[in-house]
Amino acid sequence: MIFNEYPWLKLPFEQLAETIVNHRAHHALLINYIQGSGEEELINLIANRLLCQSSKQLEPCGKCHSCQLFLSQHHPDYYQITNEQGKQSIGIDQIRNISTKIYEKSQQGGNKVIWIRHAAFMTEAAANALLKTLEEPPENTYFILSDNHNSQFLPTIHSRCFCYFLKIPKIEESINWLKKIHNDLYSDNELATALLLSENAPLNAALLLQPENWQQRKLFCENLLKVLPQNNFWQLAKTFNHEEFFERITWFCALLGDALKAKQKVGRYIVNRDQVPLVRLLATKSNDEIISLYQLWLKAKNLLSINGLNRELIVYNVLAQSQLIGYQK
Repeated sequence: MIFNEYPWLKLPFEQLAETIVNHRAHHALLINYIQGSGEEELINLIANRLLCQSSKQLEPCGKCHSCQLFLSQHHPDYYQITNEQGKQSIGIDQIRNISTKIYEKSQQGGNKVIWIRHAAFMTEAAANALLKTLEEPPENTYFILSDNHNSQFLPTIHSRCFCYFLKIPKIEESINWLKKIHNDLYSDNELATALLLSENAPLNAALLLQPENWQQRKLFCENLLKVLPQNNFWQLAKTFNHEEFFERITWFCALLGDALKAKQKVGRYIVNRDQVPLVRLLATKSNDEIISLYQLWLKAKNLLSINGLNRELIVYNVLAQSQLIGYQK
């Protein structure tokens, strides 16, 4: 069972599965999460339990024909909806298509489950179409809507769902888990840094700590130590591909935030606990310079998220502007 791999999911699953066992499960479950906290694993297990036709316990049996179909990813009564490739929204046609199917008889004679991933991507028309189904759901039909914790939904969708927030584990629990999966390869400061850079989401921290990814961050920090004294940001352009810049913006903004904390004598709250010399070097800059750099890099992050813009030009511009900020001090 997944709890051996992700122990912090045990309590959330038990809380939600208990309503299924006691026949009190809401027909529409809205799960918010911090990405990388095990949301997909939890939702898959909840869907499996809803479709299981044998278990009387909290966990699905894993042996009945319905479970076998689910585990092989061929269950005919399990539907997943998400934004189509190349699109940033879930359209009304996708909702209408699924609405037609769920009013048909269950092929396995049990429940039907529809998981709408990134549900906040629904257009207003799609959300309103879904709303009609949520108001009068077919019998034995369950919807699971999921999206990031800061996503926006129509109030009418919220009001028709049972809302559940998947909590992240405590940082101490996550550090112990990361130690096990990485065989004590990293120090506590490095593990804490990876978590704090990942909104404390353990799966994202584990991904960042993969040797290749962690080495890229270390190299980025080492290069910053070299270019900052001469205010030569332009040299950073030689150290990475422009496609990798989005992640480096996150890293640099976190370092700038740490520099402001250090200047305010609240260094115990810094994120980059493994990069104290670099944080101290950044803290030698004025508050205005640090804030200007932060705003510049954050603006670049927003621009990079827009499809169709020239990413390379955005990167070169932010490095050139960063250099100018240093000259203007």
